[in-house]
Amino acid sequence: MDPVSFDRDIVTWFAGHRTPVLTTAARWAMELGTGEPGMAVLAVLFVAAVVVGRWWRAGFTIGVSVLLAQAVARALKQVVARPRPPGDLAAVQVGAYSMPSTVAAMTAALAVALYAVVQWRRGFRPYAAALLVTGLGVIACAMVYLGAHWPTDVLAGWCVGALVGFIVIRLSRTVFRGLLLRAARSD
Repeated sequence: MDPVSFDRDIVTWFAGHRTPVLTTAARWAMELGTGEPGMAVLAVLFVAAVVVGRWWRAGFTIGVSVLLAQAVARALKQVVARPRPPGDLAAVQVGAYSMPSTVAAMTAALAVALYAVVQWRRGFRPYAAALLVTGLGVIACAMVYLGAHWPTDVLAGWCVGALVGFIVIRLSRTVFRGLLLRAARSD
C-alpha cells in the first residue's frame, strides 16, 4: 500500500466527516497541547507537582524526555521537509513542516516516561498503560481529524518520542544511581 495514498485517504475521510462539536473539541485539544497558554499552564502544574511531591528524579526524567522529544522532532522536520495536508483537507492552518509530528513525539515521550518512572499503585499499572495509550490515540486522532498532520506523521512522532523517552529513562537511571552511590560513600 502506498503511504501517500493511505495518508490522503484517511485525512480525506476525516475531512468529510467533520462536525462542529468534534471540530471544536479537537481544536481545544490541539490548543491545549500546542498553544503557549496551554503549555505555560501545564509547565506550572508540572513544576508544582514535582516540588510539592518531591519527585525530583521522576520530574527530571519526564521533563527532559518531553523537551528533548520536542527538539528532536523539530530538527527532523527540517530534514524530512514534508508539507502538511493541503488547505482543502485541513480545518486548521499550521505552519512549518509536518513529519514527524512534534505533538505526537512529545506525548509519546511523556507517556513512556510517566509509565516508567511513576510508582503506580499495585495492580494499577495496566490501567495506567491503557489510559496513556488512549490519550495518545485521542490526541493523534485530533491532529489528523483537523488536517494538521498526515497519519504517518503521527506514527513517526510516536517512534521519535518513544525512543527519546526510553533513552532518557536509561540515562536518568544511570545518573541517579551514580549520585546515590556517591552520596552513600560520602556518609
